Amino acid sequence: MNKPSAFTAAALLAAIATSFAGSIFAADSKTAAPAATASAAATAPAQEISKEQAVEMALRAHPGTVTKAYEDTKKGKKTWEVKINGNDGKKWEVHYEIKTGALVSEEGK
Repeated sequence: MNKPSAFTAAALLAAIATSFAGSIFAADSKTAAPAATASAAATAPAQEISKEQAVEMALRAHPGTVTKAYEDTKKGKKTWEVKINGNDGKKWEVHYEIKTGALVSEEGK
């Protein structure tokens, strides 16, 4: 990787990390813009996540009451499955890859 590309990649990673960290502290704020919280939920940390982190990310994406959260497999990946009775009246199933924190799937019924 040449030096400008390495710097650009490092700057991008720093920006993503800052955005994600900032969204954690803004999660309880009623002033956070819906678009900002939606993009923060789509941004995943590049490291293994805990069940608690998966629950926080799922609730930011779909506010409501968590009914279950457990380890599962989805699309061949080890995931945290979080089930939510959403404030929007839907029952949500959200899967985050444990290894990376990436969103694997979400379904609202």
